[in-house]
Amino acid sequence: MDKNTPISTVMTKKVIVADLHTKFTDIMTLFLDYGIYHLPVVFDNKLLGILSLTDALKFFQKEANNITKDEHLNELFDMEKIMTHNPKTLSDEATVKDAVELLSSSKFRAAPVVNVKGEIQGIISNKDLVKILNKVL
Repeated sequence: MDKNTPISTVMTKKVIVADLHTKFTDIMTLFLDYGIYHLPVVFDNKLLGILSLTDALKFFQKEANNITKDEHLNELFDMEKIMTHNPKTLSDEATVKDAVELLSSSKFRAAPVVNVKGEIQGIISNKDLVKILNKVL
């Protein structure tokens, strides 16, 4: 494996996604049940944004004093206000080198992989790149 290896060979292809109407409690269940840290937000399989576990926890911390029940938390949660709109993405034609360059020069730790139509094809994270490094070493 080298820097020109297509990311399609190393990215996570079965991506857990949310939409703009996914409730906060359902989002937290997805993060916990699947052990993920980034949740692409889609409409008709087209990427709208991305929500990180950190984004969700910041929302929870901000609203914690106002919460009496899960339903109230779900009412307060607005995906469009919390997600990162137009996140940096990688093309499904990108290479491992492209992924390393993007993720190493950014504050975020994952990037959705999309095709030319903007449809989500996968996601690549720092964790995926560490797995590659482990194989090489």
